[in-house]
Amino acid sequence: MSALVARARRVVPSWLALLFLIAITTNLLAGWTTSLTIDLMRGLSPFAVAVREQDLAILTYWQPIAYAIAISSILVYLRPVIAYFQRGTPTPAPPIIQRRAIDAPLVVTVLTFIPWMMGVVLFPSLTLLRDGAWTTDLLSQHVYSPLVNGFLASATSYLLIDWLFRTLVVPRVFPEGRLVDSPGSFAPGVRGRLLVFLVAIAFTPLFTMLGLIRAGLMRVHAGYDPATVIMSLATAGTFLFAIFVALGIFLTLVLAQTLTRPLACIADALRRVRGGDLDVRVRVGATDEMGLLENGVNALVETLQDRERILHTFGRIVEPAVRDRLLAGDVGLGGELRKAAVLFCDLRGFTAMAERMPPAEVVATLNEFFSIMTGWVRSCGGYVDKFIGDAMLVVFGLLDERQDGGTSGAAAAIHCALGMRERLAALNASRAAAGHPPLDVSVGVHAGEVLAGRIGAADRHEYTVIGDTVNVAARLQQLCKDSEHAVLVSEDTYELARTAGVRCEVAQRDAVTLRGRREPVRVFALA
Repeated sequence: MSALVARARRVVPSWLALLFLIAITTNLLAGWTTSLTIDLMRGLSPFAVAVREQDLAILTYWQPIAYAIAISSILVYLRPVIAYFQRGTPTPAPPIIQRRAIDAPLVVTVLTFIPWMMGVVLFPSLTLLRDGAWTTDLLSQHVYSPLVNGFLASATSYLLIDWLFRTLVVPRVFPEGRLVDSPGSFAPGVRGRLLVFLVAIAFTPLFTMLGLIRAGLMRVHAGYDPATVIMSLATAGTFLFAIFVALGIFLTLVLAQTLTRPLACIADALRRVRGGDLDVRVRVGATDEMGLLENGVNALVETLQDRERILHTFGRIVEPAVRDRLLAGDVGLGGELRKAAVLFCDLRGFTAMAERMPPAEVVATLNEFFSIMTGWVRSCGGYVDKFIGDAMLVVFGLLDERQDGGTSGAAAAIHCALGMRERLAALNASRAAAGHPPLDVSVGVHAGEVLAGRIGAADRHEYTVIGDTVNVAARLQQLCKDSEHAVLVSEDTYELARTAGVRCEVAQRDAVTLRGRREPVRVFALA
């Protein structure tokens, strides 16, 4: 049974069945209201009465022909779209499918209105050919009633078919949205749909009521009892009033669905985006103003996703705190003097070790070491300025707006240096369990004034720190390799850290002359 249902859906898409149900139902109702209004407003002369009887006889043959013309035209126009759905809606849809999916509501409505226009021409022409005359008594039954009710049927069909295609067809043809990328369509916008709606629920009832009043006056002038005419007019007016009120409510709900539902989806999407959800998507159902808004929300989300990807990638290359400072435009090309503490950390003997290791293992070892140390640096309030082979340059207190003379930066740097040894011990324990040789580090720390900023060429630069403070920290780290000490700090840095409350044991104090400096520097080796 399910296989038969699936096969039937492939043969006749569900939206096509609904389309013909809408078109046929609205036109049948319009045919009934046309007969009703003609009976209420037709002329009373013997000629008009005779022509009405002849029209009813012709109408028996004309209605099947009119329906056949409309249905055949619709099927011919929608044939590519029907075939596309029968193939399972493969993407991307060809341009002709895209255009016809967008334009179908208007085109189908026009095709259903054409038989009404043909009837307006056909019946007066047949009367002229048959009787050789045509009078204004026939205006209601030949022109006015068919035009008004035909337009009402077409307006109702258009609003319903437009809703049908927005819901079932367009999202399948345009799964990614972007209806604006389909050129050559001529679907009406919100203003056009509102105009059709206004004419259907406002002017059409007024024209009909005006026709009833004129028909009542004609009957009074023809000698009918005024009281009977007024009573008939009141009954007909009440009946038509009820019909048009029901139709107005129905069309209002249909139109509101095509306007308020997209707006509600857009508002919900924007609320979710504001809450940080960038996986939201709005289904695009038209090329009008609503469609532009839906496309705009999707484009906004895609832009924000790209921005997040860029920030995430940028944050892996540049420290997030520095990244945000650069993106905020707070740093110009050049530099500024600031107080900071600089820490150099280097793996001892790693070059010789790397010669005996496969390249992949070298990279894996460095990544593991840097990942552990970078996480610890951030938890201490610093950031890694750069990786230099198997070494890393770390800065503390540079982005601190208080700039307390480097006290907090020095304290954080020494705390970080001592913690690095603890984390290295844990790393070596896991490496020993895996049969890998242990790692050893040398750390140098110095605090002072640095030049920080965007250093480099106009089209290629980096945010970094330079100056004597950086050089001293690098020399202290190199000095560690010539001694048995793992952490060397300058006396100035040690005193600043003590001011901030840091207490640590000093294993050795020496005054050393560092390469590139004339004055000796007092250096403390931390136990």
